[in-house]
Amino acid sequence: MRTLTAFTVFSLAGSLGLGLSAATNIGAQSAPAVAPATSAASIKLDAVHSAALFRIQHLGAGFFWGRLNALDGTVVWPLDDSAAPKFDVTAKVANIDSGSEKLDANLQGPNFFSAKEFPEIRFVSTAGTRSGAQTWTVVGDLTLRGVTKSVSTECLVAGIGKGPAGKKVGFECTLTIKRSDFGMSWGIEKPPKVLGDEVRLIIALEGDEVKAAVAE
Repeated sequence: MRTLTAFTVFSLAGSLGLGLSAATNIGAQSAPAVAPATSAASIKLDAVHSAALFRIQHLGAGFFWGRLNALDGTVVWPLDDSAAPKFDVTAKVANIDSGSEKLDANLQGPNFFSAKEFPEIRFVSTAGTRSGAQTWTVVGDLTLRGVTKSVSTECLVAGIGKGPAGKKVGFECTLTIKRSDFGMSWGIEKPPKVLGDEVRLIIALEGDEVKAAVAE
């Protein structure tokens, strides 16, 4: 049997000559209570404590690690962890750090990141689903060397602390991409097997909660 809506009850009450207060009470009893939405905090990334580590296989032997330092961007997230974090994170290719100035210059060149043409790498999340306690599977658009691809990353809410300016919030996200998907194929086939195709990324993010300005 179809449930009567408040409008239907009100119409029937009017046609049958029932009092307005009675119809209003019936409608009020059938309306479900709506819980207020949790407001999200805006978090500005702290470049000193935000970086991306990348790992790639070298010459079919060990794994080589490098860094992209001083990440910039924002995270929008309710501090009670009631919804997925929304990321907008940018890395400057000029901040690449392999531990070797010569290798840094090579990585910034046309065989790899091509920094002059594509100076930034950016990730903007588009959706997120809970995967566990304090963990989220976050999907978003990664733009690298002018190519944008949808990628999925596992993100851990690392913690909420207190800094000199207020609340500090941290996240750690991990994902694996194929660099050839972004037009970076040197060392895969030509020259063959110099570098792997898969790149493992660990992204450490820490930021400060931005307080909204109070109108006077």
